[in-house]
Amino acid sequence: MKTSTIDLKSFCLGVLAMGAVLLMANKPAAQPVAQAQPCDDTRRYQAVGVDKYAIIIDTKTGRFLYEYGRPNWRKGDFETVIEAAK
Repeated sequence: MKTSTIDLKSFCLGVLAMGAVLLMANKPAAQPVAQAQPCDDTRRYQAVGVDKYAIIIDTKTGRFLYEYGRPNWRKGDFETVIEAAK
């Protein structure tokens, strides 16, 4: 049965190498990564269509596009529609 011995120089080099590997593995990120909210762009636009009438609503800004009868789109905004109704 052979026993192996290690000298002090090799032991110190191994400890330093292991410490360097652990320090590199535990390095914190420089700045936290901003993650997009799951609902920001998902379900932002909603579309409704019945026969000749179609509307696309932007739920973030309140603007919409609508088409009635003819194949051209007209722009609209909820704020202007509400003010016009008063």
